Parts: sequence; C-alpha cells; structure tokens
Amino acid sequence: MFALFEHLNLNGLADRPDLGCAMLIAACNEKGIDTTFINGQTYWLNNMFNTDSEELWNLIRDLKESDLGKLNINEYKQDMEQNGLSVFQSELKELYEEVIINKNPRFYLNGHKIYNINKLTNIFLSVYRYYIDNLNHFNISIINRYIQEIERLNPLYIGFSIQFKFDVITRKIRQLLRERTDARIIIGGSITPFLNLNKLDRTFAEEYCDYLVVGAGERALPALIKALESDREPEGIDNVFYKSENHIKGNNIRPLDNLDELPYPDFSQFDLQLYLAPKIILPLQTARGCSWGKCAFCATSSIYFDKYQKFSVERVVDTLQHLKTTYDTAYFAFHDEELPAYRGRRISQAILDKKLEGISLYAYARLSKSFNDDNLLALLYKAGFSTICWGMESGCQKVLDLMDKGTDLSTMSELLKRSSENGIMNLCFQMFGFPGEDKKDAEQTVRFLSDNADYIDLIMSGTFNLHKNTPIYHNPDKWDIEIQEKGHYLCNNGMSQEESQLFQRRFLGEKDLDLIKITSGKFNYTQRIHLLRMMFFLMSGHELLSQQILIQAMKQETAIYPVLLGELKRIDNQWRLPKIDVSKSLAINDFYNKKKERVLTDFEKELFLLSDGTVSIWDIISIVHDNSDESVDDIKNKCLDFYQIMFSEKQGIGFAKSWN
Repeated sequence: MFALFEHLNLNGLADRPDLGCAMLIAACNEKGIDTTFINGQTYWLNNMFNTDSEELWNLIRDLKESDLGKLNINEYKQDMEQNGLSVFQSELKELYEEVIINKNPRFYLNGHKIYNINKLTNIFLSVYRYYIDNLNHFNISIINRYIQEIERLNPLYIGFSIQFKFDVITRKIRQLLRERTDARIIIGGSITPFLNLNKLDRTFAEEYCDYLVVGAGERALPALIKALESDREPEGIDNVFYKSENHIKGNNIRPLDNLDELPYPDFSQFDLQLYLAPKIILPLQTARGCSWGKCAFCATSSIYFDKYQKFSVERVVDTLQHLKTTYDTAYFAFHDEELPAYRGRRISQAILDKKLEGISLYAYARLSKSFNDDNLLALLYKAGFSTICWGMESGCQKVLDLMDKGTDLSTMSELLKRSSENGIMNLCFQMFGFPGEDKKDAEQTVRFLSDNADYIDLIMSGTFNLHKNTPIYHNPDKWDIEIQEKGHYLCNNGMSQEESQLFQRRFLGEKDLDLIKITSGKFNYTQRIHLLRMMFFLMSGHELLSQQILIQAMKQETAIYPVLLGELKRIDNQWRLPKIDVSKSLAINDFYNKKKERVLTDFEKELFLLSDGTVSIWDIISIVHDNSDESVDDIKNKCLDFYQIMFSEKQGIGFAKSWN
C-alpha cells in the first residue's frame, strides 16, 4: 500500500486542494496501486484550533522571554495569559467554526476573521518550528498523530509532496518514520526541478528519503512503486533518482509525451469542505509550461524543463464536466502558467458548444495584443471566465522591455478597459525593483495604475526577488547585477533592493487609487494576495454589482443578494456595528465603517443578520413581514430605505447570484 502525504503549505493557508497530489492519486489508482491520501493543511488546522489548543497554550506559555522576542510574540503571549486558557480555547474553536465550518460569506468579505485565522496560524506554526529547529523538542501532538496514523496504515511506501521549499515539520516526520518503520520514503513535487542534482547525496541524507521523483510524477511514481513491489531497482525509469550501493543513481529527466493519456484528477480523499474558502474551488491545468517562456524574472517554466505541453481542448472541457458533476462545484482555477489567447478562444467555444453552463473560471494571462479583441473577451466571459489575473508587472515600457514581457503600454491600457467593459474582473500582478528600474520608472508605473484605476479590480503589488533557474539568474551580466548569497544581489543600475522595498512600502501606504484595492505588505502580503485573489474570483462568479446598478436594481425589484459588512455586537443593550481597524482585514477594506460606530434598531439588526448573501432582498422583506404586524408596503419601504443607506455608505455590497 502507498500513502501520499500532502504538503503542509506553511507559507499560507490554501483555499483549494493540491492539484499535484490529486493527479498522483489518480495515476497510482489507474495502475492498481492502493493509495491512501493523508491530508495536510485541513488536518493540522483542525488540530491546532481544536484538539491541540491546550498544548499550544502550554508551548507558548513555556517559552522564555528571549525566545518570545525572536518570534515577536511577546505581546500575544501577554494577551493570551491575561484572558486565560478557557477563553483561548473557546475563541479558537469559535473562529474555526465560523470560518472553516459555517463558511458564512460575510466573514470572508469582512476579512477580519480571515485575518485572525491567518495571524494565529502563522504564530502557531512559528512556535512549532521554533521548538523543533531551535529547542530540539519534537514531542508535539500533531507530529505524533501523523506518525500514529501512518503506523496504523502500515504502508510499504510513503510519498511526500513538497512545494517550493523543505519544511522542518515534515522533515521531522520523515526522520521519525525512518526510525520507527520500514516504509520507503519518496519525495517529489514542484521543488524538485530546483534541486542541485550534483548534490543529491546531501538532499537524501538531510531530508530522510530513499527515492526522489524529479518533475512530472504521474508516470514515474507508479512505475517506481511497481518496480519496488517486484523487488527491482528503478533503473531506467525516467525522472527517478535513488540510493544504491552508497551513491545516488539517476535516470533521464523527461516531460510526459501525451497529457491526454493522464486520468482525471482525483479529489475524493480530500477534505474539500475544510479549505479556507466559502465555496469549493477545484484546480486543473489546460497546459504545462509557458507558451511565452521569456520573462527574465520567472522560474516556473523550469518546473516543466522549458517545455510547453497542452491538453487537448476536448480533454479540458471533459475534465471540467467531470469535476463539476463529481464534486458538485462550479468554481475552477486554471493552474496554467499563462493562458494564450488562441487557447482561451478555443476552450471558450468548446465550453459553449458542449453547453457546459453555470461555471466560473479563473486564469492567468499576459496583457498581450492577441487578447485585445472585444469579440474574444466577450466569448471568454460568456464561457465563464469571470476573472483573469494579468501579469502586468510594470507600467513603464523601459522596464517591460528589460523584463522581456513582450507587452506594450497602449495595448495594456486598451485591453484592461475592454476586459472590464466585457464583464471580466481584472486582477493585476505588479512589481517594483526589477534591475534597471529607477525611481522615475517606478513613478511611471504608479501613474499607469492611476490612469487605469477604473478598469482594475485588484492590484497585487510586490518587489522583485531573484530566483534560481531564471534568465536573469543565469545571465546576471546582461542585467548588470552581481549575485550574492541567499537570493541577495547588487544592482549596478537602478534602485537597490532596499530602495525598491522602501518605494513599495510608501506606495502601499500613501496611494489611494480609487477602485484599486492595494494589498499591503505589512501583514504577510503573500498570504493576503492569495486570499484576495480567491475572494475576488468568487465575487465575480456571484456577479458583484456596482453601487449604481444596486440602486437601480432595487427600484426595478431585480434579484439582489445583499451582504451587510461588519461584526454585530450587543453593547449596553444596543446592537452596534463598531468601527473596524481596516489594517486588520484581508479584503474590501474600503467597505468598512471607518469613521463611526453605527447603532441598529431591532428591526435593522434582523435585516443585518439575514443579509449574508444567501437570501435576496425581496425574500428578506417577505421573511420580515411574516414576523410583523405591519403592512407589506411599510416593511418594504423601511427595508429599502435601510439598504439604500447601507449601500450608499459602503457598509454593504450586493450580488446578482446567491451564495447558497
């Protein structure tokens, strides 16, 4: 029997299951290999916020002042101890229930509770890591529970999916498995193409593994397990490295020949309801690699060894239909590096031809000329592409050319406008600090964002990071940089790393770009970007209505599903919506009541509680009327007056589709 261990995603909470693991499960099952999946995030999140909360309390309480300082949680410990253990446990359990179990859209759209669950998760994981790495203490319940589960399963082979870096928690699990079981340990995942193949002996020793699958594993992993079942060395199996006679042997590394031959991804063993999202979102790929593959800063093409391979259009649509039917969801995220315009056109037409209706799609793309076509954009939207995340990167032509993006500013502006006017929600990646960019260039990007603010729904701002396996890393002289250790570099032309980071911090703190919701670097902006992308995707899938359309729709009695924002509290016998600290939220900050507290009547309180995106305004009016002695017209007028105030003061938003 084979057990596959999901990566723990320690850099942020995932809003969807891991596609790589789902593909491996399907590939192994197809070859008759009995495969059991061991959930990562959903399992340890439940344990941290429920089962192991008292242990976490004790671990944090027992840390010395010097340890707390290194983790920067001195203040958190003081607050925790002041409230006491019972409050600590009840608050964790309540937060988990509200966000993960109940999935009330209001909590996600408010963002405050999402901020809290992310903040606490980061604290708890940092405590676990500190105990393991710095205090050599690993008698931790979550680790013991994983070990006990694996011992219960008693697999012959255990696979560990690793994303972009090894983590101390799964490393400790592998070490204990090595000591306590005879199971052979296999490592794979997106980290593997970045490993130094000339130093694998060190990787095998430090990461406690017996076999390594580099690159695509859907054919290599089942072939490896079949060889081991036959007591054979995996000699000649592509993409497999292994230890034999005290040295590392390896085979050829090759991409798959025909992606259509792969089985559909298998999510049946995932806890799909327990990811950090109010709806089930499933990932899939229409291709592997990047059709452009030239961006100087990007290393993702190297995951696929600079090859671009496509699933057939028919296979893509069949996969969507299969996933929609099997898992009863309408939300799908394309995990392609980028979707070329011609593929978007063909896939969209095939979706419409097959009458695959009611789906919402999220994809990545470049702001290239080939997309700048109203007919294409209308076709994309009609087929379900509600959200496109564009790799904008810069609003300065000089910097775009340095990056080798293959895009131009005039086309980018036209395309963002056309895309927005066709109903697509535009999310844009942007970075400061690419080598050669000076302050004037960066200011051009700010002006570009300001000029196009009406057509950008979310700007995800970052700074340039130097990664291995990128064109700029392999040819630093071309971009006039000097590479140092641990991702650092000296830039001989343009802003330094420190100057670009300072520019971005000022940009995030000072710029108000009207409709653009800028993610802040202050509170773990990588996580914030990920969660914001998910929420904007789901909002577009439920057809977020503008304020102007909302008011008009109320007059015409069109279906509107309202979400009134904020957290209702009972204070001094009054129902209040307190002012909220918008710096501690994750989404739609400008919709918060920033200026003053609002006191609600009992009637308004009832409307607030019903307005969570699952019931239309007209059904809410009917529900309230059923519990009232007032006439329908009086109830209707009072309700509409209240909603008009809440919408106009940005204390509420509305959707054309229910969140049920």
